[in-house]
Amino acid sequence: MRIHLKERRLETAEVISFVFDLKGEPFEYQPGQYVFYELEALNFPDERGNRRHFTISSSPTEKGIVMLRTRMRGSGFKETLRHAPLGYELSIGTPLGSFVMPKEETHHHVFVAEGIGVTPFRSILRYAVDAKKPIDALMLYFNHSSTDIVFQQELEEISKLMPTFSIVNVLSDPEPSWTGQKGRLDEELLRRWVPNLDRRLFWISGPPQMVMAYKTSIKQTGVSDESIRTDNFTGY
Repeated sequence: MRIHLKERRLETAEVISFVFDLKGEPFEYQPGQYVFYELEALNFPDERGNRRHFTISSSPTEKGIVMLRTRMRGSGFKETLRHAPLGYELSIGTPLGSFVMPKEETHHHVFVAEGIGVTPFRSILRYAVDAKKPIDALMLYFNHSSTDIVFQQELEEISKLMPTFSIVNVLSDPEPSWTGQKGRLDEELLRRWVPNLDRRLFWISGPPQMVMAYKTSIKQTGVSDESIRTDNFTGY
């Protein structure tokens, strides 16, 4: 399927959202899935080539567009998109992935994200609000400093529109003025913010190494494998 670059949004010093116009073509996906993007050619060298997968950060309720949000780390693929003119045409594949919320979900959820790993949760939460299908979820969102927090304003707005959702921003290297939660994921932090750990369904999203470490920490509290879902995704 062919799509066209509609807009670029600078979210933080390192994170950009790329919004693509579907030109009226149908594109069905579930919140939390990912998709492959393919460029016609690279304007900057990239040893990984001209095809890359990213989580879809838009919601199916946002009609006519599809969006990816990514941390810019100098890859030729991303730099080609950064410098491409609006209207730039590329291809998109079939949505993939099972990191999705089951229909008629009734669990109490804990979303655990680090950095740009928040993207599937943005899609899931935006859909829940827009479709008026509230979910019961607490998000623990880990970053180095407050300038690294992505979707901060939108997630706060979602928590007001959907009172069953709340977010705790956790910083490992905050500025002196930060009055919120500090530190990293460990049992003490989990027990402080997550009552009844054994009754929660945990979702972890981010780079593979982070996902593995966070899953180990959560399991050490007695949470079973069956209560943990992971998005072990290299595209971040």
